[in-house]
Amino acid sequence: MSFRSLYEEKSALPDKTEYTKRLHHQWSLSPQLCPDCLRHLAPRSQGYCPDCGMLYAKAVGAPSRCSTCMITPPPWTHITFYGAYEGILRELLLKHKFHGRLDAGLTLARLLAAIYSPRETPPAAVVPIPLHESRLLHRGHNQSMLSAKLIAQKIEAPLLPDLLRRNRETAPQATLSKKERNQNLSGAFTATIPTSFQNAHILLVDDIATTGSTLRQAARTLLEGGAGSVEVAIMARTPEPENVIKK
Repeated sequence: MSFRSLYEEKSALPDKTEYTKRLHHQWSLSPQLCPDCLRHLAPRSQGYCPDCGMLYAKAVGAPSRCSTCMITPPPWTHITFYGAYEGILRELLLKHKFHGRLDAGLTLARLLAAIYSPRETPPAAVVPIPLHESRLLHRGHNQSMLSAKLIAQKIEAPLLPDLLRRNRETAPQATLSKKERNQNLSGAFTATIPTSFQNAHILLVDDIATTGSTLRQAARTLLEGGAGSVEVAIMARTPEPENVIKK
């Protein structure tokens, strides 16, 4: 993987603020990756549920609804996701999320923004999944924010992170049972939607969906707070344990 050209551009800009501003307006540029990495980062186009993004064991066959979504459809109208949380995509996500690598985050944001397209109802606003204040202070950044910014700029919609707030710190959903997940997220979010965005269509952006519970709770909170409808966009979906092919 090569980020050389991005580092060279950064070193040529003495003003960090100006550099960051330029990055935020470059969603349409090609990601700073070598050709081999780009081949391994092709977006997932087959073998998944189009309602929730659940990945089937093999990336073949037209997208088809999973049994869970047939019984209980998700609270959003549509999901856009880039690929499976594995390989190079996973490495980039980890570098951005836990090591503050802006170059990795920008690459991810460009990839997601490039494949995102509004459907019948364009979003009136873009909202990143919020972090709790304590985690934001510890990590120093919200890993969903850059993707949300670039998508908002692409579709010319306002970025409104204050519409959704995380009230408390929650345990990682992947470590909990289904019952514990629901309890863990109960009351975790609060939506504050001004009159001008009541009944509007909102795009909710996150980096990784593990169980989908966080997205579901956040979407329900926006709807209960006055949003007319919600769609989601995520960078990666974690494969279900039973759908992982053993090597």
